[in-house]
Amino acid sequence: MVRLSPAEYSYLRSSLETVPPVRPDARTVAQFRPLQAATNFMPTCYGSARVRTADGGECIVGVKAKVARTVSAKLINVSIDMSGTRDDDPALANIALTFEKLLQDSPILTAEKLRLTSRFSFTLFIDALVLAHNGNNPLNLLSLTIYLALMSTRLPKLISSTDDSAAEEIPVFDDDWENSVPLTGLIQGQAPAPRHDLLLDGKQITPEQAALFYKTTPWKPPILFVFAVIGNSILIDPSLEEEAVADGTLTIGWQQGKVVAPLRYLETYSSSSTAAATSFVDPSAKKQNSALAKSGGINLEILKKAYELALDAGSDVAESLDLIIKLDREEEAESGPPAMF
Repeated sequence: MVRLSPAEYSYLRSSLETVPPVRPDARTVAQFRPLQAATNFMPTCYGSARVRTADGGECIVGVKAKVARTVSAKLINVSIDMSGTRDDDPALANIALTFEKLLQDSPILTAEKLRLTSRFSFTLFIDALVLAHNGNNPLNLLSLTIYLALMSTRLPKLISSTDDSAAEEIPVFDDDWENSVPLTGLIQGQAPAPRHDLLLDGKQITPEQAALFYKTTPWKPPILFVFAVIGNSILIDPSLEEEAVADGTLTIGWQQGKVVAPLRYLETYSSSSTAAATSFVDPSAKKQNSALAKSGGINLEILKKAYELALDAGSDVAESLDLIIKLDREEEAESGPPAMF
């Protein structure tokens, strides 16, 4: 955590509480740090991405897959390593579990995109390495990189039968990578696993309706947004200094135009900001901050504002990331896969 003097804390805090907030790097409340990205540059992976942010953050994600029995396999496996952090750090394990649950809870991915036959499915292995991160919470950087890696992922095309319920048959794939199938695209010729418990628009649907739903519904990875809550201000993708003066951080998931779980608020009083608040802020403001700290929650108006900001920012961020994918595919078609930069 960055340490601020009382004067620095007061100036930064008051600047971020103005309407509109004045951020140190002149970003708007819904603007991410500038980034540089490349996809599909690791030839040994089914999908890959690398993201660098303007302040020195850097993350690499590779996606691999293997065939496993559906009943005994965990279809989504996420592993996260971070430079300067122990491999057994509980925080990294918690972040990995968050992404695993976020993806595992998507029936379109697990029951359609990864399903091969009635007995076998693809199991995804998503390996992320955070080489550098200028901040306390790496979720934003990880989420953007995982999104790009999954969007660039292609899986071998199944050419054997999808029905092995009568006699077990090992899946056979087309060995021509030109015929591989995008993970986010519709997979032709595969039988989705009907879910009898699926509710669509509040009504019970039949297995046939579920199969049609999975087949005709496009899928894109979810994105996790981290907001800094500073008084009545909400800031997306907070910097290290902004987190140092924040009352807390709010994590919100977004997927295909909707806000999804998780929705989590975490108070982030640093020792420096607490000391600064105690020694420098006026008594009325200090009383307000203490009430927030003891409440164990977040103001509903702030939550509503963050919800609306996530809806607006999600579409813009996804559109920008999709454009990166499109440009990389066009460049790859002309000159081959990009090299690591």
